[in-house]
This record gives sequence, C-alpha cells and structure tokens, in this order.
Amino acid sequence: MKVSSIDCRRLRKIIRKECGSCLIVDCRPYFSFTNSNIKGSVNVNLNSVVVRRSRGGPVPLQFVIPDERALFRLREGSISAIVALDDRTSHWQKLKKDSVAQIVINTLSHLASGANICFLKGGYENFHSQYPELCTEVKTVDQSGSETEKRVNSHSEKLSHHKPDYDQGKPVEILPFLYLGSAYHASRQDYLSDLHITALLNVSRRDMQPAKGHYDYKWIPVEDSHMADISSHFQEAIEFIDHVKQSGGKVLVHCEAGISRSPTICMAYIMRTQQLRLDAAFDIIKQRRAVISPNFSFMGQLLQFESEVLSMAPAHAATPEPATPCAPESASFFANDFTTTFNTKNFEPSVFTLPTSYLQAPVHHQFKLSPITALP
Repeated sequence: MKVSSIDCRRLRKIIRKECGSCLIVDCRPYFSFTNSNIKGSVNVNLNSVVVRRSRGGPVPLQFVIPDERALFRLREGSISAIVALDDRTSHWQKLKKDSVAQIVINTLSHLASGANICFLKGGYENFHSQYPELCTEVKTVDQSGSETEKRVNSHSEKLSHHKPDYDQGKPVEILPFLYLGSAYHASRQDYLSDLHITALLNVSRRDMQPAKGHYDYKWIPVEDSHMADISSHFQEAIEFIDHVKQSGGKVLVHCEAGISRSPTICMAYIMRTQQLRLDAAFDIIKQRRAVISPNFSFMGQLLQFESEVLSMAPAHAATPEPATPCAPESASFFANDFTTTFNTKNFEPSVFTLPTSYLQAPVHHQFKLSPITALP
C-alpha cells in the first residue's frame, strides 16, 4: 500500500473536516505523548521487546492501536485515513528501519481496510508550533512546598485538567491477590477499599507510606534508570507478595506511573511462581495494563532471571493461580514456539501455567530457546 507524506496544513484540514473518518497515530514515547499531543490522537507505546522482535516488520495490530474503540473503528472500515507521526522526522522515507514510526507504517500497510496511510512531515514539534490550539497539554505543577503538598497538588491538577492514561481507571488484577497500578492509584483510599487491598509494595525512589488506613507497607527504592539494579530486589519483593498471599490479603504493586518498575516486579513474580518465560509474562501483564513499558535494562535483567527460574524449577514452583485470558495474536508474536494457545472464551489453567513436567529433566528438550533470548 502506498504511503504519502502530508504537511501540517493538510492535517489541520483533515482534523476540522474529516475527523470522524481519520485516525491519528502518535509514535512518540509515552511520556512525551501524555505531556502534549494532538487532540483525538492515540499513542502506539510499543515496548522495546516488541520493537526488537519485529526487526522493523509488522507487529500485531493491537500493539499499534491499543485503544479498543479506535481499533474497532479501523476493523469495521469506518477509518478512511490514518496519519502517523513522530517527534520531528521530515519525511517517512527518512525513518530508521527499526523506528516505532516505521514499524507502525509497515503494520498498517498490511491492513485490508483500504485506509490511506499518511505520515506527518516535521512530526509533532512542527504541528504544535503551528497549531497549538489543536493540541492538549498537561499543565506543569508548582514545585515549591513539601513533598506531600507536591503530591496532593499534582493529583489535583491531573484531576482538574488532564489525567494521564497511566492514572486512569483503577489498579488492574494480575492474580486474585496481586494488583498493579500507579502512585496515584495507591493514594486513592476508595480504590484500595473497593478492591480490598491490604498491602502496598512501593517500587519507586520516594517513600509514600499512606497516612491513612492500616496497610502492610514495603518500600523498595529503585530509580527508573538503565543503571538501576532492580533484579537484586526480586527476591524480597516476591517474599513480600507471598507473605500477603499467605495471610489472605491483597497487595498493590506500584511505582510512580505503573509503567516500568512495578510491572517489572510483577513479571518477576509470575515468572517465578508460575514458571513462565519472560515473553509469556510480559504478554500477560501487557494485556491487563496496556501502558506498561519497562526500560530496556529491566527487560535484560528479567531475561537473566528467566534463566534462573528455569534452572531452579520445579523446586520453587508455587501453586498456580487462575488468570484472565490473553489475546492469542499477541501471545503468538512473543511465544510462537509454545505448543498451547490462549483461549479467549474458555480459559484453561494449563495455558497460563506451563506444567511442571515440562521443566523436568526427562522432557527438558521440549523447552526451546526463548524467542527473546535468541535475538542477536
């Protein structure tokens, strides 16, 4: 399918006259998107693992269009034009092969919907400089005052103006006793009460022990940095979550945004207790909280942890917990060497939890090299 480049003036005209049949796909990093974006646009938010797996080729459509309503409109054929954009690239032919925008264009080009694929010249920076009134922005919060005041002001500002996607909704259930969310979710007493949360595991650089309520609280200080050694905290995090489970409680694991650090901890937990490879664990968490995007260093540490998990099985296997189903298209993208597939109607526990017999020496050959580990 032919891809054409359009200028900002043309996009402005499309937004004003054809907005109902146009889909704007923003390929910038998630935080850039949440801080400022074109009204009505959707963010791609491809994880580094997805980018690496794709090798510049197409990926499952739900990774490119995570917004369910937009995905439905696209699949039913009500979208006639799709406009992709990045930060500032002048022409789509100048995109790097493994860039998010290039992967998006390659994926959309394989659609049979007949929608025209366009790329915005000069990207978001150019469009925002010309038509700021067609963009949304999160107002900055005054940084003066105490840490508590900053937090309260920040949350109030988000509620009154524009709450980022990572603070939308409530914490998501990973397992019956394990929830994942953001610092904002952890600050909402009503959310914690509704979900019967009894414990909080804070994996961020700030100690945010709740002032109200009686919660079992643990703080593991970790920076969201490529230099941070988050894997050194896996064991204490797993032990804390297991302690909450054994006491009959429920734990919310959170960091600042619930995008990088806390999902990494949740992945480590289900990898260890469910004996899962990283690609399967990643897909399970991603299906429940679409905005997750652990930094590349954390993913590398999880790969090392995967080797440890497989080498120690089945001695440390825990009783599997039921989980909600995952989409088979994305699962096969990560784990196409699995002999089982996800059933979206009737979930079977053996689909989520690999049988321990798979990990025993007599049938060790059934485990192929992880598709992520096998990458150069």
